[in-house]
Amino acid sequence: MLSDVLGMDVELDPALKNPGGAIRPKAPGMKYRHYAPKAQMTIVDGTADAVVREIAGMTQAARAAGEKVAVIASDETAGAYAADVVLAIGRRGDGEEAARQLYRILRRCDELGVDVIFAEQSDFGTLREAVMNRMLKAAGQRIVHAGGRNTDK
Repeated sequence: MLSDVLGMDVELDPALKNPGGAIRPKAPGMKYRHYAPKAQMTIVDGTADAVVREIAGMTQAARAAGEKVAVIASDETAGAYAADVVLAIGRRGDGEEAARQLYRILRRCDELGVDVIFAEQSDFGTLREAVMNRMLKAAGQRIVHAGGRNTDK
């Protein structure tokens, strides 16, 4: 979008392209945990069905351990979760709505005193990189790959 407005190519800082790498960001807000909720936040990625299953299992385990759980989900999957709090971020592919809702939702999690937050990685359309960048910073780069490996920076 910036390239279109400026009429020239715009490149991401190398530190943003490799969040777990050794390249230092130009500013702390570019890479590290930033605008984060008080609760530990984890992003879950994968196919929609796999993400729902993974978050449902993580929610069940966290609740069994006595933790208050919030889930950030798309409108399409919000009804699939049995968490203490389920907050819909918007329809899949609607990055503008997700961008508008994300910080409000994170503040709401703080107000509700949740212990952990599980967030779906979704298709945020043309704003995918921007929304995911904000989510990754809020989660401290913590990602669970549904049915696969985990990333915890």
